[in-house]
Amino acid sequence: MNRSIVFYLVSRLALINGLALIIPLLAALWWGEAGIVYFVPALAAALVVAAFCRYRGRHHKRHLGPGEGAWYMVAAWFLLGLLGMIPYVMAGTFASPVDAFFESVSAFTTTGTSCLADGGAALPQSLLLWHSLMEWLGGLNFILLLVSVMPQVSGCFGLSLSVHQSVSFSPMVARMQEAARQAGLIYLAITVFSMVLYVLAGLPVGMAINQGLMTMSTSGGDSLFDFSHYDSLGLEAAGAVSMLLASGNFLLYWKSWERRDFKSLFYDAEWRTFLTVVAVTGCFVSFHLWRFGVYDGWDNLRYGFFQVLSFISTSGFSSADYSTWPEFDKYVLFALAFVGGCIGSATGGLKVMRFMVLFKMAAQEMRRTLHPHMVISLKIDSVPVDMKIISRVLSYFFLFMATFFVSMLIISLSGVTPMQAMGMAIGCLSTVGSTMDLFSVSDVSVLPAWTKLYCSFLMILGRVEIFSFLVVIQTAFGYLRRRW
Repeated sequence: MNRSIVFYLVSRLALINGLALIIPLLAALWWGEAGIVYFVPALAAALVVAAFCRYRGRHHKRHLGPGEGAWYMVAAWFLLGLLGMIPYVMAGTFASPVDAFFESVSAFTTTGTSCLADGGAALPQSLLLWHSLMEWLGGLNFILLLVSVMPQVSGCFGLSLSVHQSVSFSPMVARMQEAARQAGLIYLAITVFSMVLYVLAGLPVGMAINQGLMTMSTSGGDSLFDFSHYDSLGLEAAGAVSMLLASGNFLLYWKSWERRDFKSLFYDAEWRTFLTVVAVTGCFVSFHLWRFGVYDGWDNLRYGFFQVLSFISTSGFSSADYSTWPEFDKYVLFALAFVGGCIGSATGGLKVMRFMVLFKMAAQEMRRTLHPHMVISLKIDSVPVDMKIISRVLSYFFLFMATFFVSMLIISLSGVTPMQAMGMAIGCLSTVGSTMDLFSVSDVSVLPAWTKLYCSFLMILGRVEIFSFLVVIQTAFGYLRRRW
């Protein structure tokens, strides 16, 4: 494995995310807060790491292999968590560095849960701005890794993209940068559009900016902004549209814009399936709420659809107190956290495309049982899916579910109930912290330090999609075996 390319990529990541600290630093100076104390040490640390890694990677090659890509992705999320915690530590926000690390990882992985009992209401404005920026940068970093590095490592991204949408994934760094640039521009454009929607819905500009950053990164959860406090149909509509756009495939958006053919969005099987799941599940939950008299009239549709979209997009925003809903509806929301949005989005979960492959494969195996000699080809958008990809989807599904159940058992050792452990495990794996609220996990700060560290690891594991971490372990053991 060539470590120079890993150092080179880490140096760029540290530099870009470190320079983002200048924004809250300037804001703190403008607002008369101790921004120099909060942000200058973090900025200095980021620049030192960037300079060191740049020096170590000065002779890097222009080709990224699976091993290098896996190490880079795992190192990237741990590095972001460490850099992001420094302002909290310098401000004395948390009694323990573990809490600061958990808060930072939760923000960068867009999980949306918090160790702050009040959601951060007592924090200085500049730290609140930094928290929103971490969430937005976390979504952006995930998108950039998803379209550049992850296809080289896990191989289960882009199931039919390479053929159907003329998107190619190359191990060459220059081509990876081009794919990242395209996805990044779309991410930025939709973020601005979301901010405009919130302004039009009546939010002040400052709050609209913060809310746009959080919504596009699908990192709601325990944020200060709660739709239920405003009881505004306009704000909920702006949030719903933003969450819907954040759940879509950003490369699909880019191709539609490049060709000026927005109708092609609805020709994509995954996007149509996602919209169908939202519509059917939203109607089902709304009907059940109406059947049990939870709300009056159309409010059942209003709150039912918003919560369904919030959980399937792994955003975790709330427009109603769903902890008082019937148990059936809460379990539906819990199940949606496993699904997530489309491949190529910033959402967590298993993704709709993988479920499509799993269901199609199950249906074909049933037909093969009745007709053993039948030759069947699994297709998505009329494009055959290679058996190697199907095998990887099956492997990932098994690893995801195995990690979920093992994590549930480990977290239950901290003294929480089995249902609370399930909510925490899938919340961290799928980056939707609101699953904890479903089962009354309201204060994460009281959990043991080891539980918070394990949950932080689980959040990172969900973002690297497990395969990368396994590749890191494999290459590490191989290196040790060769050395000893």
